[in-house]
Amino acid sequence: MNEKGFGIKEFIIIISVVFISLIIIMALFQSIFQNAESNQTIDETIETVTYEDLEKSLEKAAERYQNDTYSGNTNETEVWSLSYSMLREEKYLDKLIDPNDKKECTGYVEFIQDGAKVSYKPYLKCGNNYQTEGYDENNLN
Repeated sequence: MNEKGFGIKEFIIIISVVFISLIIIMALFQSIFQNAESNQTIDETIETVTYEDLEKSLEKAAERYQNDTYSGNTNETEVWSLSYSMLREEKYLDKLIDPNDKKECTGYVEFIQDGAKVSYKPYLKCGNNYQTEGYDENNLN
């Protein structure tokens, strides 16, 4: 008997193909949206470097240098400075890059030792964009 039209077998096959196609399409869209969200999350977690962060890096490098190379206490207060270029040469510090114009900054750290207590004061200059208050060009050497 030759009947025109779909039977139950054909109907189930068509519904199955449509259902499987929808599942594949939904999975593709879900992965696209997840990738977009993860990229947005990565962009949001990248911190903006500030001049204070650069000063802190300079200070920490000077502290590591001082701990590695100098030991001793003095009865008198001593003040000396350590240049950024020297910290770079000795591999205590990577380049300090101005967050605004991406040029390299300069600076130095002033050590103040009073007996066993040592304090550090970083001074940073990033072109015309930023300069730590009290920065003195003479201390770069």
